[in-house]
Amino acid sequence: MKVECPICGAFFPDSDIETHAEHCIQATFGNSSSESANHSQKTDDAFELCNIKRKHSEVQEGNLTNETDAPSCSGKTSPSCSKKSRKEQAQAWSFLGNSSRSVSSSGQHKAQKAKNTRIDPVSQDVSSIVNSEITLPDSCQHPRQKSDNSSGVPLAEKMRPVTLDNYIGQDNILCNNSYLRTLIMQDNFINMILWGPPGCGKTSLANIIHERCRGSEKWRYSSLSACTSGVQDVKNVVREAQGALQLRKKRTVLFMDEVHRFNKAQQDIFLPHVENGLLTLVGATTENPSFSLNSALLSRCRVITLDALSPSSIRMILRRALKKLNVAVDRETKMNMGNGLKADEETSESDEEEDDLQYKETDEETKSTVQISKEAIHWLSEMSGGDARCALNTLQILMESHSSGVITVNNAKEALQRSHVLYDRKGDEHYNFASALQKSIRGGDDNAALYWTMRMIRGGEDPRFIARRLVRTAAEDIGLGMPEALTFAVSTMQAVQMLGMPESDVILAQCAVYLARAHHNPEVYSAMNRVNEHINNYAGPLPPVPLQLRNAPTALMKKLGYGHGYSAAPEVVQTIEYMPEALRNVNFFNR
Repeated sequence: MKVECPICGAFFPDSDIETHAEHCIQATFGNSSSESANHSQKTDDAFELCNIKRKHSEVQEGNLTNETDAPSCSGKTSPSCSKKSRKEQAQAWSFLGNSSRSVSSSGQHKAQKAKNTRIDPVSQDVSSIVNSEITLPDSCQHPRQKSDNSSGVPLAEKMRPVTLDNYIGQDNILCNNSYLRTLIMQDNFINMILWGPPGCGKTSLANIIHERCRGSEKWRYSSLSACTSGVQDVKNVVREAQGALQLRKKRTVLFMDEVHRFNKAQQDIFLPHVENGLLTLVGATTENPSFSLNSALLSRCRVITLDALSPSSIRMILRRALKKLNVAVDRETKMNMGNGLKADEETSESDEEEDDLQYKETDEETKSTVQISKEAIHWLSEMSGGDARCALNTLQILMESHSSGVITVNNAKEALQRSHVLYDRKGDEHYNFASALQKSIRGGDDNAALYWTMRMIRGGEDPRFIARRLVRTAAEDIGLGMPEALTFAVSTMQAVQMLGMPESDVILAQCAVYLARAHHNPEVYSAMNRVNEHINNYAGPLPPVPLQLRNAPTALMKKLGYGHGYSAAPEVVQTIEYMPEALRNVNFFNR
């Protein structure tokens, strides 16, 4: 059953009306210091009025069989209009009167009109009360009222799933027997950090949790973004959570999008409330939590890793979007992916079956003049990089730019112009790519070395960082096999510093290929590691420098035996023992 909001007049389900009324009151009175002291009383009055309207609607629907359960609507002197009913009416009208006086300047005219036409609540029936309307300015309207005109909403936002059954991808963490799926289905939410690349389904998973909270009697949901929110916004959510827990026994799930945008000091605001259970934190981040999140907060949350979506999952999402848009798929276009792209053979049969089903449904339900080739769908799914948002937004561009005809793969290539690659200059990807580059050079794979170099350049990596890594690689892996490689790498770094980007790209690429093809001899690097290991594991105090190897600049030192027995003569130098006496038989080289 839907109940009308006493403030904005919108209709909401019975289970959501209290939460909505609280938001409306906050929007209306929250900025007024004179009204803030009465905020909790106004909330109670709003809920009182909601109960009156609920009873009235139940009478109209025939849901109340006992006449004494419903307020009278027959006249002034009706015996069923008890003192309690009159008191409820008076409270409701008092709340409405205060509300109309508190609206912003943009809505004062309509609010004053509602105030002037008000009738004495004691002399009127409940029907006149519940049918009265107050219009608030747009800033106080519920967000769902504004979403009727959804032409400007991105397609990716329209296609967000509301249940786990509609969620596509991430089968490794959301399969039928997974603990995460079980917890969500049981409304047993835990503190967790959703970590994954853009468009992999982090926000969609949080949206499913939101829908679960809407239908739950013990949970409420709040959402913030670290891009637009600060510590004060989190404090406001904490106050609301405390009130909801005390008044309605509801715990709060706080979804914090882009949580890595909060610095370590700002992240401390979550700690006490996560610790005492007031907030259940669900954070979303594209960066490695080990680098971007406070270790104290990280220890209280479970990190859920989401992978980039597979091409088959992207195709399923695109087909679902096409069905929603009533767009048919052209089956006559031949499958010629080009550029080395191929459709997944393992899913081709299931794709054909679902496509055939969609053709039938679409042909019957729509007469749209726009179609899209199957080749274009496959190309989008392959080239979106596992990003469902990118694929859906590209599809939306194609739909809006074509009024008729068939959308081909060439149209898709024009719409999806990849101008960047996914790369994280400050997180773990920064070091992952550097490691891949050095290991490729170490293995002598010039092809892979060139690829990882260009991936780093295209991702916006500092060219000086790449050059420094190449210098290190020349000394570590090439070593004495080709000593001039170190000189070549140092010259590369100097050239990069002089030229900068984008002219330095070919210099870095040439150095990477040169090092990969050079003769490798990491003997020195390996021996160095064995020395370090020996020093770290040496039992007892490290041996001192032998006396014959010590310098003796003073007479006292000569008297103590410093430098005794040492001679620079060629026939003597070769006979001197240079290792400590305890290590005379130790050899750190493989001979």
